[in-house]
Amino acid sequence: MKTRFKKTKTASSFAKTTLACTTFCTALLAAPMANALDVVIIIDTTGSTGALLPNWQTRMQEEVIDQFRLADPHTRFALASHLDFPFSPYGGSDEYAYRLDAQLDSNTEPFILALNNLESGWGGDGPESQLEALYQVTTGHGRDLNNNGSFLDHGDISPTNTGFNDNSPSIVIHFTTPAVFHNEPFEPNYPYNGVMNPPADFDSALTAMMSKNVIYYQVEPNALPSAMGGDKTYMDFQMQQPLSVSLQQAALTAASTPGERLAQETGGDVLHVGYDLSGLADAVEEIVDAVRPCPAGLVPVYLPWATYCVPDHGDK
Repeated sequence: MKTRFKKTKTASSFAKTTLACTTFCTALLAAPMANALDVVIIIDTTGSTGALLPNWQTRMQEEVIDQFRLADPHTRFALASHLDFPFSPYGGSDEYAYRLDAQLDSNTEPFILALNNLESGWGGDGPESQLEALYQVTTGHGRDLNNNGSFLDHGDISPTNTGFNDNSPSIVIHFTTPAVFHNEPFEPNYPYNGVMNPPADFDSALTAMMSKNVIYYQVEPNALPSAMGGDKTYMDFQMQQPLSVSLQQAALTAASTPGERLAQETGGDVLHVGYDLSGLADAVEEIVDAVRPCPAGLVPVYLPWATYCVPDHGDK
C-alpha cells in the first residue's frame, strides 16, 4: 500500500517557496519545466456507470482534486461527459454523444457545480461514443452529422474549447465501461444509415490526442449491482440492447481493448476502481505519481520567465 499524500499545506508555505525560488532558482536549477498540469475528467453517464455519479460527487474533491493539487497547486481541471448519439439503438432521443461541462480552470467551483448537475442516462447498447468524446475534448471541432453547415440538428455536437495549454502536460481520466467503443472497428452507418460526417474512429481520436500531448487513463468499475433483481447488472441489461455489435466488438478486442491501446500509445494506463469507486484514491495516486511535474519532495514554482522544481518547505 502506498503512503497517501500529506494533506496539510498552507498558502504561506507556497509563498515562502516562491520567494526562495525568486532568489535562488536560476542559480540552483539547470532548466525550467513545463507549465501546470491540465486534468480533464470525462464521465460516461450511461446505465453501466451512471449509478456511480453520487460517488464521484462525494469523492472528487478529496480523492482527485486534492491529490493533484498537492503535486501541483496550479493544476487546472475540466469536466466532460457523454452517453451516446440520440438514435436507436445507440442512445435515447434526449441523450448526447459529448458535452463539455466545465472548461479547464484553476478555479474548481464551476467544475464541482457541473459535476453535481450531471444526471445518469441510459446509452442504449453496450458500446458508447467514447472515441467521439475523446476527439471532441481534444479538438473542440464539433460534429455536423449531416454536413449541412449547421451544428443545431438532432444529434449534432456544437464546437467547444476545452482550453488546453499546448505547453502543459495534459491528462485525460476517462471513467467508462464496458471496454467496447463504437467505431472500433469503423461502423459506416453509425449513428444512423447514410450519415454524411461520421463520428471519430480510433485513429482520428488517437491523432487528436497526440496533437495535444494527452496522456490517456481509463478508469473502470466492476459490474454494478442493479435493481433488475438476481445477478443482473446495469451492464448486463444494457448489453442486451442489442448484443450483436457488442459481442462482435468484444471478440475483436479480446486481446487489446481500445482503452488499453490508447493508454499504451499515450503513456497512460487502464485502472480498476471497484464497483463502488472504493479504489479511486489509489488509482488517482498512481496517476499522480506518474505525471507529477516535479519529483517527490519538490514542488513547482511558476515565475514570469520560467517554471522550476524547488524543495518543498512544507509548513516551516
